[in-house]
Amino acid sequence: MISTWERWSRRCIGAILLAIMLLIAWFAYTNGHWHIVGDSDESQTGITIQNVDSDGHPMRFTYAEPPKRVIVTYPGATELLIDLGLADRIVGTVAPYGEEPPRYRDIYSKLPLITNSYVPSREQVLAMQPDVLMGWSHHFTPAVLGDVRQWYERDIGVYIVPATIRKNQPTLESAIYPFIDDMGRLFQVPQKASAYKTELQQRVQAVTQRVNSWTYKPSVIILQAHGHSTYSLYGPVYLVDDIVKKAGGHNLTNRQISMVGPERVLAFDPDVIVYVTVSQGNRILSDAEAIATLKADPNLNNMRAIQTGRIIAVPFADVNNGNGRVVDALEKIAQGFEEEQNK
Repeated sequence: MISTWERWSRRCIGAILLAIMLLIAWFAYTNGHWHIVGDSDESQTGITIQNVDSDGHPMRFTYAEPPKRVIVTYPGATELLIDLGLADRIVGTVAPYGEEPPRYRDIYSKLPLITNSYVPSREQVLAMQPDVLMGWSHHFTPAVLGDVRQWYERDIGVYIVPATIRKNQPTLESAIYPFIDDMGRLFQVPQKASAYKTELQQRVQAVTQRVNSWTYKPSVIILQAHGHSTYSLYGPVYLVDDIVKKAGGHNLTNRQISMVGPERVLAFDPDVIVYVTVSQGNRILSDAEAIATLKADPNLNNMRAIQTGRIIAVPFADVNNGNGRVVDALEKIAQGFEEEQNK
């Protein structure tokens, strides 16, 4: 018979072996470099960046040193790295959303494009041996690039751009400024990042000070056309909602309305339409051309804003690139509101 002591000893040995196996599995799974926010990380050294997975769950990943090989699947991240003088770290990026502004055009045109469909294959990514992937939240899903943890297993960091996390209501304060701070810390260029952020904040403050003196607060819809009288109206899950509010407008749409016919648009009667324009090929339409396309839809002729021509055109990339370009849009929309109230 097995004595009580032997039985107890075997159980202890079994428990110890199980614990060792679990520990080995944990380090094999995480490389010791990532963990869920809230876990203890006192022993971590290097550069730790707090971010999220594609579902918005907080995560952290620790980099031994600033990344030297970056793949970008979101043009706004590419532009921010250019702003911070980090274009030489980019080993692959996706095509921009239309024609780039002059300050980005030359540098962006020389970067290696890895795909024409805005997201590379997993095989492409692995072949390029990146230190970090940056992109949209919906790129890190099973149908596309896979969960962020799959890349963490390979010791490849993932950074999801804050403005692309649709479960939130992004603002400049919650999405743009933290993005800049993170890039300054990750690439160890905090002074450049701080200077860039300060410049944006000063521009925003100049707009808000002017707006606060107005008695005019126009009602607005933020409209994008998809052709054949099909439209989307932007709600608070997109950054442009915060931009319109900071510019002095009141967005009549309190939720996202996507791919609907003109009858849904006609349910609103805004003072002003903020019209998000999409490039045709690589060319950005002029404001006059874009507004003409909206007025050409006979189904919207009865809208007061259409009849009075109270339409402010802003490029898609300005409001959807999740970086400092949103301040360009803010200034343009505020100027448009000011011109409307002075008519």
